[in-house]
Amino acid sequence: MRNKIALAAVVTAIPVVLTACGSSSSDNVGSSADSGKKTIGFLAQTPRNDGGFTQFSLAGVNAAISKNADLKLSSVVDNAANSQKQIQGLESLAAKNDIVIADGASLNKSVAVVAPKYPKVRFILVASDLDQYAENVTSVTTAVGHNAIVAGAVASMHSHSKKLGMIAGLQVPASTAWYYGMVQGAKIDNPATKVVQTYTGDYNDVGKAKQAAEAMMANGVDQILSDLDSGSEGVYQAADAGKPAASVYDVFAMHCDSSPNIIGSGVVSWADILQSAVTDAATDKLPSGAISYGLASGALRFEFCPGKGSAAEKALAQKVTKQIVDGEITADKGVLLPKPSYKFEQH
Repeated sequence: MRNKIALAAVVTAIPVVLTACGSSSSDNVGSSADSGKKTIGFLAQTPRNDGGFTQFSLAGVNAAISKNADLKLSSVVDNAANSQKQIQGLESLAAKNDIVIADGASLNKSVAVVAPKYPKVRFILVASDLDQYAENVTSVTTAVGHNAIVAGAVASMHSHSKKLGMIAGLQVPASTAWYYGMVQGAKIDNPATKVVQTYTGDYNDVGKAKQAAEAMMANGVDQILSDLDSGSEGVYQAADAGKPAASVYDVFAMHCDSSPNIIGSGVVSWADILQSAVTDAATDKLPSGAISYGLASGALRFEFCPGKGSAAEKALAQKVTKQIVDGEITADKGVLLPKPSYKFEQH
């Protein structure tokens, strides 16, 4: 496994993926009978074209396939929103594929149920770890809390009210890490800065996200981090309509053209991470256990939108990033996912 990852796929055009359906859906996009090819099945809890986490993960899978003629994407199941659909989807994929990707922080329980039934299938669990080690499962996570520390420091410096907000879909560790990281980062700039959090229950519901942002702004919040997928549009709408407008910080990718009030993003290159994981799985080089990617790996960084960020804010972002990488700043409780008890690699 490479420790350094090129940050290209996250900012380039996303390969064409299949249209999502309104409910749990599965599409065969290849044949597992192709001679000499390793087939891949992909399951997500959200729509495949969500403009965020799932779509970028699929982009990474497609990028790996484009560079390896012996790989083929066989099936995609999306909108697997509950455990029954997740288990059924994973079992269907495992029955006809060599590699199965479970893309979502809430899929660890379903993978733990299905993976032992298919010991010859390599499962890649994305954004979550298993409770116990499984020989045929590799979990890939990111230290998003480190990115959140940087974002929190920048947002606090940029804030007039010293009130920050974080909006996410589900209250899972991968999302709460953004909140706890912002809290820690904000204190680096100003110990008096406050951070509030809201979970809408849906990463793609624009209306709920807008209402959450409006409620925050009514209570004085002037900086909002959106840990959402297509639901971020609701945050942009609320921020733009504010008097004064609120500043917004994205996660995963840069969406600077979506609103004039976006300051930057805690970029997480899931596309590159998945491309690397799938490539290694195809050649049996992906280790079992857990792998976490941090700021030092090249998979994470905080980036300002063009023309945004003062010289002082940019200097603060660089300073805090270096201090985290050098170990001078260590994560507070809740900022990082709990380290699994089994084989673990920090990249």
